[in-house]
Order: sequence, then C-alpha cells, then structure tokens
Amino acid sequence: MTTQEKISIEYCAILINCSSLVLRLSDDEIKESYSDNPMYIAEYIENGMKENLIELAFDDQKATLSCAFDGNNNCNASYIFFDNLDELNNYISYLNKTYAYDYIQNRWVLPNSFISIKKTKDDIFFMSFY
Repeated sequence: MTTQEKISIEYCAILINCSSLVLRLSDDEIKESYSDNPMYIAEYIENGMKENLIELAFDDQKATLSCAFDGNNNCNASYIFFDNLDELNNYISYLNKTYAYDYIQNRWVLPNSFISIKKTKDDIFFMSFY
C-alpha cells in the first residue's frame, strides 16, 4: 500500500466517523465540537417552518459534511459531499472493508448508525442516519 493510499484510508475513516458522530447532536453541540473547521450555518424559513443547516468543510479530506436537523434541533442525518469524485472509490472500499453491508436495505451498518450512497442528477454523496 502506498503512502497516498494510507492517507486516503485515514481521511475516509475520519470523515465517515464524523458523519456518524454528529448524529443526535444539537446544532450548538456541533458548532462547539467542530469550531476549528470552516463552517457555513443557514436558517431557512418558509410558511412558519424553520430548518437549520450546518455545513462543515474538511479541507484535508476535500469534502463537506452537511448536517440536517429534526424538529428538536438535533442532527438526524448527515451528508458527505466530495469536492472531487475521484475519492469515491476509496470511501466505498474503506466502508466495504470495515463494515457489514445490508444488501436488502442498501446500506452499510455502523455501530450506532447507517450510511448509504445516494445519487442525484448532478452528484453522488453519502448519507449517514440512524
């Protein structure tokens, strides 16, 4: 294994772990825990309904972790978006080596959450949830 491959695997482990760790945390807990990361915070209000969003930039990992919140202001899902999809195969390989895959539910089973791969018209990303 080359040094670059080892670094990529370490980055995968860090980001996958973070995507799971933010689940169930409040927005204030996330802000405090990740205060060293560049952060984008948004509040969207429509028809009296309010949604919060926090995006954490991971420059070394070349990715962004977005946190979505439930009605109690706790993170109920997180999303890993890549700056460049070249790393996607490294993440899939890491997940396959480290966690069991549930083929019926199409997701990897982590100790306290799940992670699945999602595809939109324009992007591919991972979604962590419980």
